[in-house]
Amino acid sequence: MPFRKKVLYYGLMALLTLLASEGMARIAYYAAYGSGYGGGGAAAIEEITPPPISDKAQPRPAQIGHPFYGRTRNSPYYPLNAMPPRQRREDMVIVGLLGGSVARWSKPYFERALNRWFAANNMPRQPTVLTLAFSGQHQPQQTLIVANTLLLGGEFDLIINLDGFNEVGGYAGWLPRDGVFPLFPDKWHQLAQATEADILLAGRIALLRREQARLAAAGETSRLRRSALFGLMNRWRQERIAAEIIQLNHDLAAAEAEYSLEKYGPRSWAAGETAALQEAARVWYRGSLALARLAELASAEYYHFLQPNQYAPPGKPLSREERESAYNPEGIYGYFAARGYPRLREFDRDLQNHQGINYFDLTGIFADHPETLYVDECCHLNERGYELLAAAMVQRLEPALRRLGRDSPAAPVSAFSAARRPPEPDTLLIDAAFPVHLQGDGRYLRYGRADCAAADVESRFFLHLTPRDLADLPRYRRGQGFDNRDFSFAEAGGRRWRGQCLAQIRLPDYPIARLRTGQYAAGAGELWAGDFIFSE
Repeated sequence: MPFRKKVLYYGLMALLTLLASEGMARIAYYAAYGSGYGGGGAAAIEEITPPPISDKAQPRPAQIGHPFYGRTRNSPYYPLNAMPPRQRREDMVIVGLLGGSVARWSKPYFERALNRWFAANNMPRQPTVLTLAFSGQHQPQQTLIVANTLLLGGEFDLIINLDGFNEVGGYAGWLPRDGVFPLFPDKWHQLAQATEADILLAGRIALLRREQARLAAAGETSRLRRSALFGLMNRWRQERIAAEIIQLNHDLAAAEAEYSLEKYGPRSWAAGETAALQEAARVWYRGSLALARLAELASAEYYHFLQPNQYAPPGKPLSREERESAYNPEGIYGYFAARGYPRLREFDRDLQNHQGINYFDLTGIFADHPETLYVDECCHLNERGYELLAAAMVQRLEPALRRLGRDSPAAPVSAFSAARRPPEPDTLLIDAAFPVHLQGDGRYLRYGRADCAAADVESRFFLHLTPRDLADLPRYRRGQGFDNRDFSFAEAGGRRWRGQCLAQIRLPDYPIARLRTGQYAAGAGELWAGDFIFSE
C-alpha cells in the first residue's frame, strides 16, 4: 500500500477510535452521573472537608496562646503583652482591670468615668487603666496575670477584678463538655500545639485540596474541556481525591480525640454538676484571696466586683427586646449562671467580713432600670449598660480614689522592690520642645510637655544610645556605633491628659556614654533634637 494511503488509513482509524472513545465516555458519564456531559467542566463536588487552603498568605490570628495567661491578642502593644510592664509615676494612678469579656469591653466606659471623677475632684494625679481582662478569662488566669506582672517588675496602685460569670459558666459548663480540665484557659484545646501526626495529616489534606482545585480549574479552562473523555477522567480523579480527603479528615478527628495532657489536662475534677459548681466557687474565692495578698505585697489596693448578669437574682426587669434576644434560661449560659451565682454568693460574707477584702456584689445595680441593657444571651451590655456599670464601680472605689488621687507613693514602695530607699529626684537631661528627664533610679527616660496638642505627638521620636563599650551593642549595630531605639508616642505608653503629653522609655542595662534624641517627620527632617553626655 502506498505510503500516502497508509497515512490516510491510520489517521482515519485513529479518528474513528477517538470518536468511539468519546461516545463511550459520554455514555459512561450519563450512566455514572445521570446527566449528559455539558462540556463546560465537571460539576462541583461537595464533601465535608476543611475549607481549601489558599496559596496566598493566611491572615495572622487575632488570638494566640500565651505561656502564662492561656490566651491573648496577637499584638505586642496589648497591655497583657507589654514589656516592660508599667512602673509607678508620681503623676499617675495605675489601675489594672481584670476579668473576662465584660470587664474588657467596659474599659473605655470605666476609664471615662474615672477621668470625670478625677477632674471633678481636682486630683493632681491622673488615672491610667491597663486592660488585663480577656474574653473567656476566669480564675486562676487573673491571679497568674498579676503575679507574673509583679515578677517582671510591673507596679499597680489599684487592682480591680470584675468577674464571676466565666467562673461558674466555664468551669462547670462548656469546658468539661469539651473534655478540657476546667482550670485550663478557655479554648485551650484549640490553641495547644498540634502533635507531629496531626501536622502531617493536615499537610496531606492541604496538598490534596490544592490538587483538587487545580483539577477543577483545568476542567473549566483546558482546551480539552469539551471532551467527555477528558471530563470523565478529570471528575474521576477529583472524586478519588475527595474520598481521600474525607478519610484523612476522619483520621485527623480520631487523632485529635485521643487524650493529650497538653491539650486537655488532668482527668480529675469534681463529679456531678452540683459538686463542680461548688468547686468552681471555691477556686473563685481562693483566687480573690490570692489577689488581695499579691496587692498587699505590691502596696496596691484591691477591689473585687461580682459582675451583674441577667440570670443572677435580683437581676433587672427585662425589656421586651431583652426577652426576645438576650434571655434564654434553658441555654447553657442561663442554666449555669442561674445555678452558679448562688454558689459564689456563699462566700460573700467571708470575703467582706473575715478576709477584709473590698468586695462588692453588683448583681443588683440594674434593678431600677427596665430599659434594654443586655445585648446577648450570655452577659454583655450595650453602651448604657456599661456606663451604669462603670458608674457603680467608681462610686464604690471613691475611698481609694481619694487617697490615690492625691498621694504620690514613695518609690520603691512594695515588698517586691530590691531595696527600700528614698527615691532620687529626676534629672533634666535635655531642655527642648519635649523636655527629657532621667528617672531617679536611671532606668527610664521621661518625655513630658505642657500645652501639648495631638499634632505634637504624631511624629516619631528618635533615640540613639552610644554605650561605653561597643561590645554591648548587637553585632548589626556596631558598625554605626550606636543603638537605635526610635519609637512612636503610643509605643512608649504615651498619654495626653489635661493638655499635657507624657511618655517614658526604658533604657538598656549597659552603661551609656552619650544619647541623642528628638523628633523627626518625613520630608521635614528633625523637628527638634538634643544631646547629653554622661559623666564617667
